Amino acid sequence: MVRKISRVLLLMTAIAVSSFFPSHISANEWKKPTETENVDQLNRAIHQKQEFRFSDGVTYWAHKITGQRNMMPYVFTIPIQGDRQNMMFRYRAYDESNKPYWKVVTLDQVQTLPLSAGFVETEGRYIWLGKPITYVDKGRATIEEKPALALPIEVKQTASGVELVIKLPMKAGFISEMWALDSRDPLVPWGEQSIDNIWLNLDVTEKAKWLYDGYYYQSPSTYEPTSASSFWRIPENYVLRSFLYTGGSKAARDMGYVMLKASLKQQEPEGYWKTQPRSLWLSGDYGIPEGFYDTRFNTGAADLMLRGCDQYQEKDFCQSAKKYVSYFHNHAAMNHFAIAGVQQGWLVADYATATHPMIQTHVSLNHQLAEINFLYKSYMQFGDRTDRDLADIMLYGVVNLGSQWILGNGDLHYAYFPDGTFGRPDYPFLTYNDLVETQRLYRQLHGMDEMTIAMLIESKLMWMQLNNVQYR
Repeated sequence: MVRKISRVLLLMTAIAVSSFFPSHISANEWKKPTETENVDQLNRAIHQKQEFRFSDGVTYWAHKITGQRNMMPYVFTIPIQGDRQNMMFRYRAYDESNKPYWKVVTLDQVQTLPLSAGFVETEGRYIWLGKPITYVDKGRATIEEKPALALPIEVKQTASGVELVIKLPMKAGFISEMWALDSRDPLVPWGEQSIDNIWLNLDVTEKAKWLYDGYYYQSPSTYEPTSASSFWRIPENYVLRSFLYTGGSKAARDMGYVMLKASLKQQEPEGYWKTQPRSLWLSGDYGIPEGFYDTRFNTGAADLMLRGCDQYQEKDFCQSAKKYVSYFHNHAAMNHFAIAGVQQGWLVADYATATHPMIQTHVSLNHQLAEINFLYKSYMQFGDRTDRDLADIMLYGVVNLGSQWILGNGDLHYAYFPDGTFGRPDYPFLTYNDLVETQRLYRQLHGMDEMTIAMLIESKLMWMQLNNVQYR
């Protein structure tokens, strides 16, 4: 149950912001940025610096300092010229009810910036600043944040404007990081309520972290290693999903590319993305160790690569999506339950691992639907008929069980188990959204609705309405 609630929280923001407006960028408008990375030995500390320079004048940079002994902080500055009265820092704060809102401070009235990600904005200079962070690497792609060690950014007044002074602690066994997106033009068109609300819900510093090597989310209690301040690198990046599916800004377009490049580096040669921590319940129920394959997170990551392939016309993103498709075809062939019907269907197991390539785990309805949806979209993108055929077979797996998915109260079963039983409570609205997307894609490909999917949508929606479940 802890794990299920955690995944709902992970997905809520992405679902909430995924339907405002398209973000397609034609190949004529997009030019591949230049990318550099340097690794230096700095006074017995390892200094990594990454930089992307975009054709629209935006620069992304990130610093990572791995300390080997205790030393004075690594210091660098950002000079900003202009009228100090017009210099502001926009960041996310919280009211008494713990609801986020945008708060603004002027740079000539503060000596340090709030310890938060935010936007420095002045005429001719717009910077999305990440929050400085210091942490310990706990292994298995998990970090433990040390908030007490992070140093706020100092603001020093100069004759021509201000200077931001960034200090990254260099301590033995600790890692410090900082990143930013720097532009001559506005990064986000503030003022439209939909835009403001989308960005207010995007989290890269609190329950989620954007770090040098990817997107991290707060570790659930059922993972090892874990702690109250631990974060694990998750294959699917929900902030990236918002950038690719809603767009609407320079920040979304350019940061989306940076985030896809990080995800590309994390993909295994076989084509999948590992969940590196150990899941206590998967280990206990199925004997699955750390470094396992989670079909939902992986299919989400691959869907983002597919979107990036179309949006940026980037060959590497297209190849990444194709590699995952090939991996999933093999997984489905080895790990499925045959469901009898007019046309035989498959239900594909949710999990596997390199040491357990053939294993019978349960099949979550939401995982199955997400995989079907990805395969249909892959077919539409690349035209490989085997993707559509596998999606159809998996759809028959759902359809052949028909009303057996429905509980007496109208809600749906979460999963189908190896012994042929159903069980566990479903997510409040995630599966409903997956069903609606399956129906949309089926209609686009077949010219009609699938009636069993329509029945499941109607039942789930009725349950949601009776239980006052808010959905988008």
